Amino acid sequence: MKNPGNRCETWVLLGLVVASLLLRCALVRTDRIVRWDEPDYLILGKHLFTGQGYTVSGRPELHYAPLFPITTGVLYPLTHNMKVNSDINYVLFGALGLVPFFLLTRRLFGLRTAAMSAVLLCLFPALNAGVLFWGTMLEPLYLFLLSSGLYAVWMAWEQQRVAAYLAAGVAFGLAYLAKPEAVVYFVGMMFLLMLANLWRPSLWPASPDASGNLGRDASSARSRLTGLVVAGLAFALVIAPYLLFMYRHTGRLMISGKLGVTYVAGQGAVDRDPGLYDRALSRLDEAGEEIIWFSPDRFKYQVWDYIKADPPAFLRRMWQNANILERVLFTHQVFPFYLLVLVALGWFGSAWDRQRALREGFLLAAALPAFIFLPFHIELRYFAPMLPILLLWVAKGAGALGQWFQATWTRLRPGSAEGRLGEGLTLLLAALLAAYFLVLQPRVVQDGLADMSVSRREAGLWLKANASSDALIMSRDTEVPFYAERRWAATPNEEYVRFITYVRKRGAQFVVIDEREAKVIRPQLAFLLDEDAAPPELKRVYAARDARGNSVVYEVRY
Repeated sequence: MKNPGNRCETWVLLGLVVASLLLRCALVRTDRIVRWDEPDYLILGKHLFTGQGYTVSGRPELHYAPLFPITTGVLYPLTHNMKVNSDINYVLFGALGLVPFFLLTRRLFGLRTAAMSAVLLCLFPALNAGVLFWGTMLEPLYLFLLSSGLYAVWMAWEQQRVAAYLAAGVAFGLAYLAKPEAVVYFVGMMFLLMLANLWRPSLWPASPDASGNLGRDASSARSRLTGLVVAGLAFALVIAPYLLFMYRHTGRLMISGKLGVTYVAGQGAVDRDPGLYDRALSRLDEAGEEIIWFSPDRFKYQVWDYIKADPPAFLRRMWQNANILERVLFTHQVFPFYLLVLVALGWFGSAWDRQRALREGFLLAAALPAFIFLPFHIELRYFAPMLPILLLWVAKGAGALGQWFQATWTRLRPGSAEGRLGEGLTLLLAALLAAYFLVLQPRVVQDGLADMSVSRREAGLWLKANASSDALIMSRDTEVPFYAERRWAATPNEEYVRFITYVRKRGAQFVVIDEREAKVIRPQLAFLLDEDAAPPELKRVYAARDARGNSVVYEVRY
């Protein structure tokens, strides 16, 4: 006969997954624009599964990890629409991400806390509606894999089975292939497992018994050591093909191909100077052959060299980023600051024993790796992995407040029945938070749409209808060529003479420039917005306008 508790747990989890699927299917109907990093990933996926290789602009791509392009590109023969494939990933992995999170929290703190925290995660605007406007769309896949890895780590600690260690290595390896910073989570979790196992009295081998056997303790120690080795090997085998791909094209073993250049460009984000950010990535290299982002020169930047050169500047940058993170994180649309009260109650609402300390230490260790981005620059999506953990602490805090209320009521009314007032208060708090998150969804969508440039999509669609199938389009990023479904090369952040010389050298048929680019990021090109000031090398053939300004398409004359 089946355990009724297990059956209840299954139905709760199934209901949450279905609810998440329905909510995400509704949200994904939003008329969002594919922009920023997302078109790069999607172009990579399309090229990978149409025989054009792992490239965006004809060169091997060494910045973006391959798993999201693979999971979207594999659907291209069926859909022939990469945006739809991105939406499918968002819906599917966003809903599935609840499963390992629920199972982990169920093991840590029981069914009630797991259900409450999973409901909050299901409805949390920053991780469903907000993701649509982050400009990547790979976070649902990444968070699903990270949560799976964390769950496997906890099972490895509890059960000490080699299979759990193997699952942890594979999950974190796949997470690395989605976002390379997952290597920090893997190393941190393996180190935590080693430390935690040192606390086990049975770790140290016992003395041989009369039969000469080392006994059960030594066997247990060997199984833990074997598990750690298996996890490390599994992780290494999963990531090895990508590391070898980068080594083949760079001659170096590296965790990520964009670490140094991203650090240099990040100063522009810290200083709120988009021109500085763009110049770091898009000026021409020393040979004048390619922009820095695609040039071998980008590998000359070493983060440690910049830190050593000016430690005070590095500390100031960390402090600036910490303050930016506070402003980005503690907003009404992300994580209202008053929820920190419940987080504190979740931590300190009751005394800790050794088991509780281990569980909280595990969660803290799972949240801390997100802070590796403090030396670079701040985007909310970088800190997405710690948001589910904050919600778990919120759910625990609601439970602690309910227990306090129940105990206080019982002491104030000693003659009354014990009742379920505390449970009622906990459920009421959880229901109010869930309702708040749900009501907030339209506002997040509205604000996200207001920040999007429709004119760039319109320019791309015009080029799709009017440019030859082999046309080369040059623009600052890949948003326009993604919609145009044409070849792309990046325009440089240079003065006009060098700019147009490079454009003609690449053999481009069209150049696209938008108002923000010309007025804010590359002001030396602002004259290109004026139809009457167009230089003889360029013929203005189309312009689209939205609330954020014009996007202008020029045909290149030879």
